[in-house]
Amino acid sequence: MSRLRPLFAPQASLLAFDWASEMTKFTKRYYPTICIRRAEMKAMEKLPGEEKSKMLPIVLLAPWLNSIEFENTYKVIEKSVGNIPIIVDLDRYFSSTSDLPSRQYFRSLLDEKSGPLEWMDLIKNHENYVPCIQLLGVTPDLVSKQIEIATELNRGFAFRIELERQYDSDQIINIVSKNLEKDFLIIIDYGYSKQNEISELLISSWMEKFLVLSNKLNFVITGSSFPNSFSEYDDFSESKIISSRIIYSNLSEKYGNYNFFYGDWASTKPRRYDGGGSKPLPRIDFPTNNKWIIARSKENGWGFQQAAEMVTRLPEWLNRPMVWGTGMIEKAAKGLPGGISTGPQAIAARVNIHLYLQNNFGNPISSTGPQGKWIDPI
Repeated sequence: MSRLRPLFAPQASLLAFDWASEMTKFTKRYYPTICIRRAEMKAMEKLPGEEKSKMLPIVLLAPWLNSIEFENTYKVIEKSVGNIPIIVDLDRYFSSTSDLPSRQYFRSLLDEKSGPLEWMDLIKNHENYVPCIQLLGVTPDLVSKQIEIATELNRGFAFRIELERQYDSDQIINIVSKNLEKDFLIIIDYGYSKQNEISELLISSWMEKFLVLSNKLNFVITGSSFPNSFSEYDDFSESKIISSRIIYSNLSEKYGNYNFFYGDWASTKPRRYDGGGSKPLPRIDFPTNNKWIIARSKENGWGFQQAAEMVTRLPEWLNRPMVWGTGMIEKAAKGLPGGISTGPQAIAARVNIHLYLQNNFGNPISSTGPQGKWIDPI
C-alpha cells in the first residue's frame, strides 16, 4: 500500500499531524460516516486535531441547511474537519424539491449521465477529498472514466456500496477486477439495521465475491443502529448496545485476517430515519465503548439538567474521556451557562464522545484526556 501523501500544506492550528509518519491511506483505523448536519459538524469541530488525523472520515455531501450556494458545504466541512484527508460521497438520503441553486447543483451530481464527471470536477477542486466512485445507474465507461481521473489525482479512491440500494454486482466485480493494482478502498455500508444476522449475511455475500479476486483488498464495514424511538428507554431502564461493534466482531472471526476495518455512523442515523412527530423529551445520551446509556424520564419529567445529573452519577462516568462532549454534560449537570440545553446540543455532545471512544477503541483512556489543543469547556 502506498503511503499517505501530503496533498497540501496543513495549518498547524487546525491539526497536529505528521505527514512524514508511517500511516498509510487505507489502514486499520476508524472510519466514521459523517453527514452535513449541525450536530455532526459541531462534534467533529470540537475534537482535537490529533484525533481527527488518526481517523479517516467518510463525509456524505449535501447542501448545508438552507444555504443558497453549495459552496457553504465546503466551508462548513473545512471549519469542522479541517484539512485532513476525507473520503467523500453523495448523501443519497438527502431529498429536496427546492429550486435553491444548492439543491439544483446537488441534484445535478446525482444525474446518472452528466453527474459522474461533474462529481470528479468537484473532487479536483478540493485537494483533501478522496472520491467515492459513483456507481448507481452509471455506465461502465463512466465508472472507468472516474477511476482514470482519480488515478491521475493520485489520492486513492473508494467504492462505496450501500446495501439498501440495488447495484449491478457483476459490473462492480468486473470493474474491481480490472483495477486491482490501484490504491482503493471498498466500503460496505449496511445502512440502518437492527437485524445483525441479515446484515452479516449480506456483507459476507459481497465479501466472498471480492475476495475471489484478491485477498489484498481493503474493506470497511459500516452501518447505523442508534435508536429511532425512545419510548422503551426511561429512567435508565435499558442501555443500547452498539450493534455495529457486534457485527464487526462477528465478521472479524471470518475475515479478520484480511484488510478488514471498522466504521459506523458516529452514533447517528441516515436522514430518512430522523423522523418528525412530536417534540422529543429532554434526553442525555452517554456513550461507552460498546453501548449508549440513555437518560430520560417521561414519568418524572426530567429536563436536560436532571438527565445530565443522573449520567454523572453512573459508575461509567468515572471512566469518561475528558473531551468537549463530557464537558458539556458536566456543565449541564451543574447548571452552568453554556451546558446542554437543547436536543441538537445533546446530540453533538454524544457524537463527540462516541467519535473519541471509537477512534481509541481497545486503548486505555488517559485520565488527563486527549493530548493536543483542547480547551476545558467548564
